[in-house]
Amino acid sequence: MKKLLPYLLAYLIVAGGTAIYSQLERQAYARTHSPNAVTVTTTLSHDELAAKLSQLGLPETKVQTETVKPSPLFASLAYHFVWYAILMGAFAGLTVWFQRAFCAPKQ
Repeated sequence: MKKLLPYLLAYLIVAGGTAIYSQLERQAYARTHSPNAVTVTTTLSHDELAAKLSQLGLPETKVQTETVKPSPLFASLAYHFVWYAILMGAFAGLTVWFQRAFCAPKQ
């Protein structure tokens, strides 16, 4: 168990930090976007979308469109590669640090 303890502690710290980061990111997104906002992925133009929504009883004044282009494949891959490299580096560094702390010779 003594040999697994550095790995477990490092995993808990990295996983906890990742969970806290994603929660903070969600809260920041919720603060910048209306809680009643709905995301619609469509190929319709703004006018066509507004006409369809007005048929359903939604006034056009409440329709806000935002054009979002998908990120390029290379940028997405680079983002994920760097993110996972940071996580693996933190895990490896914490593991080595905990191993030295727990397995250091006592004087």
